[in-house]
Amino acid sequence: MRRFARVALLCLGCGLCSLLYGFSQLALSLEQQPGGGRERQAPDPGARQQAGGGRAGARSAGRGEAGAGRCKNLSVSFWNSYWMLPSDVCGMNCFWEAAFRYDYMKTRPSEKMHLAVVACGERLEETVTMLRSAVIFSIKPLQFHIFAEDQLHESFKDILDDLPYEGKVNYTLYPITFPTESAAEWKKLFKPCASQRLFLPLILKDVDSLLYVDTDILFLRPVDDIWSFLGKFNSTQIAAMAPEHEEPRIGWYNRFARHPYYGVTGINSGVMLMNMTRIRRKYFK
Repeated sequence: MRRFARVALLCLGCGLCSLLYGFSQLALSLEQQPGGGRERQAPDPGARQQAGGGRAGARSAGRGEAGAGRCKNLSVSFWNSYWMLPSDVCGMNCFWEAAFRYDYMKTRPSEKMHLAVVACGERLEETVTMLRSAVIFSIKPLQFHIFAEDQLHESFKDILDDLPYEGKVNYTLYPITFPTESAAEWKKLFKPCASQRLFLPLILKDVDSLLYVDTDILFLRPVDDIWSFLGKFNSTQIAAMAPEHEEPRIGWYNRFARHPYYGVTGINSGVMLMNMTRIRRKYFK
């Protein structure tokens, strides 16, 4: 029995050593020069002071001649693991940026990202989970626009006021409102309160751009990533959405819908990135 234990312990040790060796070789390949040699990048002592200790400082530190030959791309996401980086990206810059990103946010205040959600019925906990996931991963400050039934307002206030992210999150609660004519019909259309999203451009008149999400969405990366698509809109685009399905054989619209829909499988209105100013300018109703 002792022999088996010793053999198992030996195998475990060999496996651990092999794993460490593999990671070291991977790290070496990430830092390898295109010409086959390695160079040590001289740190720039004034980079952090020049950029206020932020991401710009990380870029400045790598803009030397040696850094330019060593890395093709210094703008590394905070969320990429070192061993998942592309072969032409320096892992060192990933650690450098992550170390100073909080200082950068303090010294470089940025615009707020506006996020809207509609909660009806028993969707309180589900909505709060979505909002927390957005706050945890996001970098820029967030402004929540929460449309909820009156009986949910106090619960939202109690929970959101206790969030430990002072200065990063603000929220506004709104009642569920529909046009006076056929209000009951609007509320029950498709799902409870689902049609409220259609009137967001008319209600939030002072909001230029908005990300609407359903209550069952869970963010696994910063809201900043999807918010950045606003900068890629051309002069005529007003909104961005994803297809409802990737596989037409299991799509809902192309199998069951009796009304017109976009494309092959329709679009998913559970996540909508909207330029509200352009929507209002087009008199969308």
